[in-house]
Amino acid sequence: TMTPTELREAHRKLGLSAAKAALFFQVSDGKTVRRWWSGESSIPGPVAVLTDALIRSKSVRDSFGLELDE
Repeated sequence: TMTPTELREAHRKLGLSAAKAALFFQVSDGKTVRRWWSGESSIPGPVAVLTDALIRSKSVRDSFGLELDE
């Protein structure tokens, strides 16, 4: 299970602001993402799974045009 802090840090490493993450995950706006980051809303399973795959796999990042910034 991914915690809100882990999700926020992963998105930071991927260069995803709240607004960019909202577009990427096809949710209404950055407020939704910020609610995941703060723990106010639960993180949807597909968001956690894809975020984890993006962090772990260069080929997945390449598929989405993202880079990992340590």
